[in-house]
Amino acid sequence: MRAAAHGRINYWALSAFWLGVSVHWAAFLTIAMQARVNDLAPPDQRGVYLAWLAAAGALISTVIELVAGPISDRCTARLGRRRPFILWGTLLSLPFVVLFMTTQSFALLILHFVAIQLFLNWANGPYQAVIPDYVPPQRHGLASAYMGMMTLVGTLLGLALAGALLGEPPLIGGQLERGARLQIVGYTLVGFLLLTMLWTVLGMREPQWQPRTPDEKRLRWTLFVNILLNEQPNFRWVVLSRFVFNMGFFTALFFLEFYLRDTIGLKGASPQHAFGFMATATLTGVLGNWLAGALADRMSKKRIIYGCIALICVCAVMFLTAQNLMWVYLTGALFGMAWGAYAAVDWALASNLAPPQESGRYMAIWHIAMTMPQVIAPLIAGPLGDYWNAQYGLGAGWRWIFALAPIYFLASAFLLRPVREVPLQTAGNPSGVS
Repeated sequence: MRAAAHGRINYWALSAFWLGVSVHWAAFLTIAMQARVNDLAPPDQRGVYLAWLAAAGALISTVIELVAGPISDRCTARLGRRRPFILWGTLLSLPFVVLFMTTQSFALLILHFVAIQLFLNWANGPYQAVIPDYVPPQRHGLASAYMGMMTLVGTLLGLALAGALLGEPPLIGGQLERGARLQIVGYTLVGFLLLTMLWTVLGMREPQWQPRTPDEKRLRWTLFVNILLNEQPNFRWVVLSRFVFNMGFFTALFFLEFYLRDTIGLKGASPQHAFGFMATATLTGVLGNWLAGALADRMSKKRIIYGCIALICVCAVMFLTAQNLMWVYLTGALFGMAWGAYAAVDWALASNLAPPQESGRYMAIWHIAMTMPQVIAPLIAGPLGDYWNAQYGLGAGWRWIFALAPIYFLASAFLLRPVREVPLQTAGNPSGVS
């Protein structure tokens, strides 16, 4: 049952947890992981070490979301279907965020990162279903814009936090030892996750789910392993398109700091400029997010996505040929606008096509298209970058792997072509097609 049946939708509460999640992952994926790999890995194997760290965490996150999604669809707890997962998953992840920042062993670093991915995605998997659950189809674009805004603002804050404290020299806290600055980052991320989780859990007012028949709450093993979606081909093509898009996105994101450090030649200042690039992209992304979110409730979502991908491909080529910081930041501004728009509309399209009675399961499968590229993209790009650096000089390898990004983006647009969008009056019921 959608929230429209329960009264006015509190978009702020529904989307608040995305702020904390985005602060956390922006700090981790763009700066903190790379900083910790730089601390603990041999200099000539940083690409491989980073790839294994990212792959281990993302693989666990994929599995746990496929488990949590179907279970949450059938949860009859007093807190509702989604809130128990959001609450306990977040609380269990918090100690490992701090441990990640303090360990001096790469093996333990992987262990702590796996635990973060496990527990935080136990929360995040069911959380992704709140738009299909509680927002009417004709407002999916608006709700996705709120989610997108929280994501972009959280990304900016996470990058600011990690970039300011973990650069060498740091922009703030220069009098503190590196270990103390890492702890500050860890405890701040814990605070964001805890406060935004409470905002969502207390503000959603999710009713207890009452199955109409005993069979409705029965868990079958096929719910956890059937991810081919043969019964929903439109949703499957959206998942495949998003998967390939994120292959390009994470190829660029994971190696952005290395690119700035070695290819552009910024060395110790690279974390601050990684923040600067992503901050620029985030600020323009807010504008693209709101414009696209509003348009997505009025026109074809596929057409908006095609336009976003075209601009992102132009930005990828610009970044590939960048020789100085001015060119890097100009690329960041254009990329951010297209990225913010894509994020809002892609979410709205998936929410339209997900069956409401199984939105947790379907949105968990959709989320594979973000987590699995975190495994595969660095496993491809990391060793290639190390190899090309060895062949052509330090920094050349990172430029070559950025050439993969526009190929991925164009392929994602091609994969979206078979999708038949659902008219607004029947969105959420995938039997109606256009």
